[in-house]
Amino acid sequence: MFVLGIQRSGTTWLANILAQHTATVAVQAEDHFGIHESIFFSHFASAYGDLADDGNFARFAADFTTSDYYLLTGLEPVWLAQRRPRTYAEAFRVVMDEMAAREGARLWIEKSPHHTLLADELEADFPDARFVCITRNPEAVVASTLRMDDPRPPAYPARLGRVMKLAAKCSLYQGWLEEFCRTRASCALIRFERLASDPEAEVRRICKFLELDFTETMLDLPWKRNTSYAPESRRRRLVDPWEEGVTRGVAASTRPLPLMWRRERELRRLKERGIEWPEWCWRRRDRDAETPKPMPAQAADAPRTDPHRSEATARG
Repeated sequence: MFVLGIQRSGTTWLANILAQHTATVAVQAEDHFGIHESIFFSHFASAYGDLADDGNFARFAADFTTSDYYLLTGLEPVWLAQRRPRTYAEAFRVVMDEMAAREGARLWIEKSPHHTLLADELEADFPDARFVCITRNPEAVVASTLRMDDPRPPAYPARLGRVMKLAAKCSLYQGWLEEFCRTRASCALIRFERLASDPEAEVRRICKFLELDFTETMLDLPWKRNTSYAPESRRRRLVDPWEEGVTRGVAASTRPLPLMWRRERELRRLKERGIEWPEWCWRRRDRDAETPKPMPAQAADAPRTDPHRSEATARG
């Protein structure tokens, strides 16, 4: 099962709720706010080339099996090499299926906001998968992202550009999810606002979609919330009223543009920018390391970026 949605739309909260069910399993840790993002198809699958090539596979396996995500599955590094998957989809499936089998779980859960625009590729690679997608009011997404910017949101005039870019991105991601879920029985689309106002009712609805029995313990999360959520009365502290108007205007004006064209344009922009490896990808391996980790492999046609540079986008 894949949980999809733009950063700051509630993907972490939603995935952690679903991972509380006894029939599900996910890669989780306290220092990752519970569920940990794999960034497998957005990053790893773009960096090493065709895994049918032994050299490519060796480089991929060396990096992936030392990532926090793989280490937290509990699998030994040599385990993946012994299975010798020939594609990225096969590699991810065997890892997640093995983790689920060891935990006695029926469903595994993966959530990475970076995978949202890759939903149709995931569907093709995992035809038996279920997708739980979440959208949120664009003004709240923008406010939350600005609040989580490190070290702080930019000053004007750069802040205005940031607001406009975030609003356009939110419009694209949410429009894409709505279209993706519109005709697919394998996809459930929920709203953050409905989940926040009545968690039990929404989680019951998702459980019915996933053919799981709802349990009240699903709502009792042991993890610290990765949130900047504020009630409507406090949101003005995060963004100015006119910035909310800009957000609504940009989101509304971009919606009529061809969705597929906007998606391909965004994916092309990301490819041209190159792979930006977040510092939390190898946090456990490097926590006590005395020397910097080597640069992960990159696809031959992808611009090389410094993996030590933390990603600008906060996780959802």
